[in-house]
Amino acid sequence: MTATQEPQVAWREDAPAPDQDGVMERGFTVEGERDTITGVMWAPTSLPADSPLVLIGHGGGGNKRAATVVPTGRGFVREHGIPAVCIDAPGHGERGGAQSRSPEYYALWQDAGVMTDHAIADWKRVLTALLATGMFDADRVGWSGMSMGSLIGVPYVAAEPRIRAAALGLCGLRGETPSRSNAGEVLAAAAPKVTVPVAFMVQWDDERFERDSSFELFALLGSADKRLSAHPGAHGEMPPEGRAYARAFLAERLRG
Repeated sequence: MTATQEPQVAWREDAPAPDQDGVMERGFTVEGERDTITGVMWAPTSLPADSPLVLIGHGGGGNKRAATVVPTGRGFVREHGIPAVCIDAPGHGERGGAQSRSPEYYALWQDAGVMTDHAIADWKRVLTALLATGMFDADRVGWSGMSMGSLIGVPYVAAEPRIRAAALGLCGLRGETPSRSNAGEVLAAAAPKVTVPVAFMVQWDDERFERDSSFELFALLGSADKRLSAHPGAHGEMPPEGRAYARAFLAERLRG
């Protein structure tokens, strides 16, 4: 498929039976501009017409079924009845298998502008394909992405007018990944263009991003409705109530 052709969702299997919590998980692919984009959707048993939709950006070295992603996707369904999707980021999961803090991961971020441009193009194609199924309301789409999900998510939300609210965080202008690339500059340029409601999460003892630079990134966001929520602990220690708060924030904005 060329970039000029309309992207389409190819479901990997028939709709499976839901699990005991009423959550259905279904894999899919969308042909991208550079390779095949691999993704997964979590949805309720009975999906109402014109449903809201949440797009999930996974962390660095993770994938669409990472340990933090699956509970997030399932949580949107179980707690709020909202379907969610996640795709493997460029070079991750089925698209390359980059691991956190590996040379392959840092190579992807050598030029953050290129990495985010590729990820933005992927998500735009995936969202267009998902909306074309007629299953979702184009006016009620949200973004949920922490860590690399914000390194990608801030520029994506800034560039995607179809996103109506976002949960971001565990990210800043300085730290381990930004110090190896121009990611801080990319974030700083994109943040003022983010104008949708935002819940921004901070881990007080984050070893991956400098705390002050997370506050600086929050201050740069152009949203009139933005909330900062901080919890003690390291980068990967956000408590369940923090993740639940981020999901509830998005659900409230997408239903309003």
